[in-house]
Amino acid sequence: MASIRKRGSNSYLIVVSRGYDYEGNRLKSVQKTVKPPKEYTPKQAEKWVREQAILFEREVQHTPEPINRSITLAKYIEHWVADVGPKKLADSTFRRDEQDIRRILPALGNYKLTDLRKEVIREFYEKMRHSPRLDGRGNLSEKSVEGLHNTLCGILSAAVDEGYLTHNPAWRCYKPKGKKKERPVADEETVKKLITAFEGQSMKYETYFKLVLATGLRRGEACGLKWSDINWRKRTIHVQRGVVKLSHQESITKDPKTTSGDRMVYLSKEMCQLLKAWRKECEWDRQQTANETVSEDDYLFRQPNGKPMNPCTFTYRFKLILKANNLPLDLNVHSLRHTNASLLISQGVDVRTVASLLGHVQASTTLLHCMADGAGNSRDIAKLLKGHGSFLSACFFYPTAEPPKTQRIFFFEIPNEHCRHIQDTFYPPCNFPYNSTAVLKRLQHSHITKEAFRYGTTAK
Repeated sequence: MASIRKRGSNSYLIVVSRGYDYEGNRLKSVQKTVKPPKEYTPKQAEKWVREQAILFEREVQHTPEPINRSITLAKYIEHWVADVGPKKLADSTFRRDEQDIRRILPALGNYKLTDLRKEVIREFYEKMRHSPRLDGRGNLSEKSVEGLHNTLCGILSAAVDEGYLTHNPAWRCYKPKGKKKERPVADEETVKKLITAFEGQSMKYETYFKLVLATGLRRGEACGLKWSDINWRKRTIHVQRGVVKLSHQESITKDPKTTSGDRMVYLSKEMCQLLKAWRKECEWDRQQTANETVSEDDYLFRQPNGKPMNPCTFTYRFKLILKANNLPLDLNVHSLRHTNASLLISQGVDVRTVASLLGHVQASTTLLHCMADGAGNSRDIAKLLKGHGSFLSACFFYPTAEPPKTQRIFFFEIPNEHCRHIQDTFYPPCNFPYNSTAVLKRLQHSHITKEAFRYGTTAK
């Protein structure tokens, strides 16, 4: 087995063990340094290096490449669907890839694997851009074409791993066309209208949509929450599962794809009160309909049969809410998640903190999905605090043991008697002390000058 070690910013060392000689002595390993093309993205570079490691290992061990020159893409896809895809991919991803395969096979299925060229694949992508959707509503979107590329690229990468190909002909074949659509994010005025619209719905929908907006949960993660996931004392929710709807199949519950997805999110006092009210309504409803009580293992949003609700149910309801209240129709449930992140970033919360709350592995993903306006941070927070007293002395810290030196810290002049109320109002919960003296002591340990505190400015 070849091992890969990163040596520099764009250099990798591949080491292949040669085993032992007839006397039991370990043979000297063989090494090779490779450098992926600089234009590759980190993921593309990682795949390229793994491919080079496989080829180098074969070269060292003099293993003949088991390439069947006569196998077609259709024949290999048949093998991939039966033996490779189900073991390698999540059910939801595999089902989506099967839908893409229905478009790939008619166009490329007759080609031999070794005859696939970049020109052929690019021509296929261009043809798909003018191909009608299955529902007849226009042509395929650029996102759908990109999905076809990802599926084809994944299948051909598996062919490389199994020795049918020496390289992946689909790499670097796809180039997006047209202007990339910006992800819809609600501004402050739209958020207020959304909240008003949510309050006109039943408590189930009000709770669900407000929870997604307040915590940035994915729609499937909110559907997968159980009452046992809520810590009422600490005002936190443990996100550890999600609900996924498969085409023509029932919804399934699955664990997060990454360790970052298994996380804790924080609740405001008002959100906790809404959740408690929703639980009381659930208990009353269960008592009236089935003479049962709500258990900790029950889902927050459940069907009468006890299974979690379908995320698509809330997607459909959200569209009805937008139409009924003359709100932007380009918004969707996932827009609430992006809006949550944008509001936090615009209020000065460190991007890495926001990324951890959203369950993103990299902070760059958070920035990519959010259009945050960095100006007027103190002003925006002041608006949120309107009606809670004039400024005097309080400090907002992030919920970390030691805030990074690069993170923003805002100082507010708030009367001491209002400090605890502000603690309950902010999201995430604040960590500041409850009196001016303690705040000043905290400032000394945080390397923040009194001048920054006195004039209510922002310190980095």
